[in-house]
Amino acid sequence: MKKLFFVLALIFVFISACAPKEDGDAAKAKKLIKYHKNKFDDLPLSGKVIDNIRVIEVKGSQYDWQPENIVVKKGDKIKLVVESLDVPHGFEIEGIVIPGWNPDNLIRKGGKAVLEFTAEEAGVWDVVCTGYCGPGHAGMRRKYIVRG
Repeated sequence: MKKLFFVLALIFVFISACAPKEDGDAAKAKKLIKYHKNKFDDLPLSGKVIDNIRVIEVKGSQYDWQPENIVVKKGDKIKLVVESLDVPHGFEIEGIVIPGWNPDNLIRKGGKAVLEFTAEEAGVWDVVCTGYCGPGHAGMRRKYIVRG
């Protein structure tokens, strides 16, 4: 009887050890996605809808973007009017290709760039300045949030 119990316990330990476990990075990613989803759920949508286009004014200055977050819905047609208030700034939503826009372009002081595209995928991306604008440049980050 003791041998049977020992063999069963050994089999149980072996099966438990071989069971698939969620990869640590995958588990962290799931938690991070859930955190970001919940974190931004209560934010109001950005800009105003004019003729079925969500128009959002974005202002860049050392070392800040306003509005703090750009929040839209999946499927929205977007028109970003990006203005540089003080020094030249570049503009990029990392991972999003905006037709006709090169993220390496700089918007001069007082200048504006009009970027038009459709929010095709739900998620959260970083908005960054792509032109060095001074010692606080690396902190010039915001979020682009597309709700599903």
